[in-house]
Amino acid sequence: MNYSVSSRKELTIMKIEEQVFDFRHGDSFKVAIDEIVNRDQSKNLIIDFSQVKAIDSCGISSMLLAHQLSNQSSGLAIFVSLCKQIKDLLKLTNLDKQLYIFSSINEVITLIEPAMKSKRGSRGKAQAPAYDAIDELSDDLDLIAIPELNEAHLEEDLDEQMLEADDITEQPELSEPPAEKESGSKKRGRPKKANL
Repeated sequence: MNYSVSSRKELTIMKIEEQVFDFRHGDSFKVAIDEIVNRDQSKNLIIDFSQVKAIDSCGISSMLLAHQLSNQSSGLAIFVSLCKQIKDLLKLTNLDKQLYIFSSINEVITLIEPAMKSKRGSRGKAQAPAYDAIDELSDDLDLIAIPELNEAHLEEDLDEQMLEADDITEQPELSEPPAEKESGSKKRGRPKKANL
C-alpha cells in the first residue's frame, strides 16, 4: 500500500495514496498504523482518504482497527476527506457515529487550535502535546460505549427488560361498577299497561 506520513501542528497525518482501499492493503495498513501509533508514539492520527475513491469490507475493518489501536494508546484516529461512496457505506453500517469523521485536515486543525492555545497559555509556556488538545475536544463529544456482546449478557438484559415491561403492563384490578339505586329512581321508556 502506498502512503505518506507527515506532521502538522503536532499531529501525525497519514495520507493513503491508493484509488481503491481493499483486501490487498489490509495487512500493510495494519503494520503502518501499528508502527505510527506504537513505535512513533503518535497517539493522535489523522488518516487522509482524499485520494481513495472506493473501499470494501476489509477497508472498513481496517478503519475500525485504526480506531481501536488509537483508543488503546489513549489517542484518537480521525478520518478526513472521505468520498460520498465511503460516507454512505459507513452510514449504512452505523459506523459514521462511532468513528471520528471530518471533511478536511483544516477543519480538524481549526477545531483543536483554540484548545492548543489555551493549553500553552499567554506567556509563551511550553507547547502542550496535540493529544491533550484532542482529548479536550473529545471530552466535549458524546462517546457511545459499545458493550461486549455475549449470549449470557444479552439474556440477562432481556430478562431485565421483560421484568420491567411486566411492571409497566400490570394494572390494578378494576372493581365492579357500583350498583344502580333502584329506590326512588324513575325508569325510562313506555309505562306498562295494567292488567284488567
